[in-house]
Amino acid sequence: MVLKFFVAAIFMSIGFFGSYASVGAAKLKLVPQLVSRGTIVYARECAVCHGPSGKGDGEGAYLLFPRPRDLTSKMFKIRTTFPGEPPNRSDIVRTLTLGLPGSTMPSFVSLGESDRRAVAEYVLSLAGFEDAAEEFVKLPKFPPVSKEWIAKGKAAFKKYECAKCHGEKGKGDGPSAFSLKDYKGRPIRARDYTRGVFKGGGDIRSIATRILTGMEGTPMPSYSDTVEPNDLIALAHFVRQSSKGRDFWQPGTGVIPARRIQNVPTSPNDVRWTRVVPTVIPMMQLFNDGRPSLEVEVRAIHSEREISFRLEWADATPDRKTLTGESFVDAAAVQFSIREKDPPLFVMGAPDNLVNIWYWNATLGRKPAGLEAKYPGMVVDDYPFTGVAYQQRQIGHQRIPSARMTKRLFIAAWAAGNPTTTPGRARAIMDINAAGFGTLDPQGPEGQNVVGSGRWEKGRWRVVFTRTLRSAEENDAKLLPGTVHPIAFAVWDGSHHDRDGQKSVTTWYKLRIE
Repeated sequence: MVLKFFVAAIFMSIGFFGSYASVGAAKLKLVPQLVSRGTIVYARECAVCHGPSGKGDGEGAYLLFPRPRDLTSKMFKIRTTFPGEPPNRSDIVRTLTLGLPGSTMPSFVSLGESDRRAVAEYVLSLAGFEDAAEEFVKLPKFPPVSKEWIAKGKAAFKKYECAKCHGEKGKGDGPSAFSLKDYKGRPIRARDYTRGVFKGGGDIRSIATRILTGMEGTPMPSYSDTVEPNDLIALAHFVRQSSKGRDFWQPGTGVIPARRIQNVPTSPNDVRWTRVVPTVIPMMQLFNDGRPSLEVEVRAIHSEREISFRLEWADATPDRKTLTGESFVDAAAVQFSIREKDPPLFVMGAPDNLVNIWYWNATLGRKPAGLEAKYPGMVVDDYPFTGVAYQQRQIGHQRIPSARMTKRLFIAAWAAGNPTTTPGRARAIMDINAAGFGTLDPQGPEGQNVVGSGRWEKGRWRVVFTRTLRSAEENDAKLLPGTVHPIAFAVWDGSHHDRDGQKSVTTWYKLRIE
């Protein structure tokens, strides 16, 4: 309580924050009807990451970095309340609406507002707060940015020793940045402001709120008992300008129109793609390693007989070959909900709610150079690759047999169940179904009705997927003119060791087929 009155007194003394009144701790009263509804929505949309009881131990948690929040810990990063107090309901609803950039918390703007309010109520019930939050100081309208405010902010940045973690230029590379831990002792990174990734929002008021409240569960403390009002204004402006106007948002939802033309293009560089206005969609990394966030440009065209999509994104290096256990390839995927209504969570579907995935891999469909071409004259040990004695030659060595002749035991990815490595089933474009994590199942040869190709040029990938609109396959997405269909996207960057569940993804968008 001393801290709260100190904050109020110092800001009231200069008339900056206006009136403040503390009425004491009232009991937190939950709305049973909202909690009941929130239980259902949470189980469908949130439990896979946060766990059935909110402990951050969901089925998919092991794939994610930063790890999902333990909602029972009573520690909420994004809030407009004093440290140690519960977030306001509006704080949780805002997080559900916007997501948290730089994390794996997506935007759930596609949920109705009533469902988001219900989830917020249920989350408060999981946390087990007894007392409601007290009234927080109100931030006024901030003065516009100026060179003077930025100069003062630079001085304040030094005064409050922000560079120890965030670095002199805000890149998250300060001397303490690489030894930071969260409240559970797990490694955590200092924020790199220059990327334009601001958890809780990149506007001046939101940045100032984070400085005042801190981010519980992280090394970012509250400065509400030390920061001077003018320093708060200056710091917020300084941090905001460090991103040079960038303000990255989590993928949310939107409409992707599929225009109708006479014949669809199937080549990535077909000139007809330039006549289609792209839908630019932000992506989020399921394993956030500090790289810049991706944006994927999506174009869609159909001819009433076929439909074609082109995905385009920036990638400095084309990763096409896998020669060692430490190298991975670039890839992309388009995901459809089998159901036009009531789609599952956007991550790989659910046992009772199948998804259809069109998958492209930069290696599949190409003739690989192979290990022998990369390492000519290499020695091959006498292992029973083909089940028969290895035939040595006097000069050189026997060629390594093809995968079709090799025992599964000696192809690790195949033995581990990776469906894209199964001899005879791997294709440049694969038509796959999934019903949750670890359930990828390529359709049989008769079901592989998706074609396409990819091309890397001048630091960008362009990948095209094409299929007939109408498909007789039971587990294919039914894409018909005049319909709206849930659609999502994924991209793997081999140079960053992306593979399997480590990838950049979007949430569900709406494909509108004219």
